[in-house]
Amino acid sequence: MRYHIDTDYLIVALGRSGKERRRLLAIADSDARLQMSAIAWYEFARGPRTPEQLAVARSLLDEEEGVIPFSEALAARAGDVFRSLGSPRKRAADVGIGVTAAALGAVLLTRNTADFEGIEGLELETS
Repeated sequence: MRYHIDTDYLIVALGRSGKERRRLLAIADSDARLQMSAIAWYEFARGPRTPEQLAVARSLLDEEEGVIPFSEALAARAGDVFRSLGSPRKRAADVGIGVTAAALGAVLLTRNTADFEGIEGLELETS
């Protein structure tokens, strides 16, 4: 199984105990692949984050393919989805994150399901 993490989910899971942290650690300890799109990683890394927080977050992700590049093909697909949804600019990054997860058949862990509405083929988990 493959999981992608939305930025807000990661921030909450690393910032306090609770259901998000328990779920994230359970996935990290399983055979599942835990990944983020490069867009979500950028949102997380731009901070403010300490080097330690970045290291902890990165250690939870798949060793080889933990951060998935936002390729030209994904960008084109996200652009098409964005236009079809008539999305406001504030949703632009979320569309890219959702399209990346959907393209890889990953379940997206998120706390903000409304940000990803209308992205075809995207499976969401809110814990």
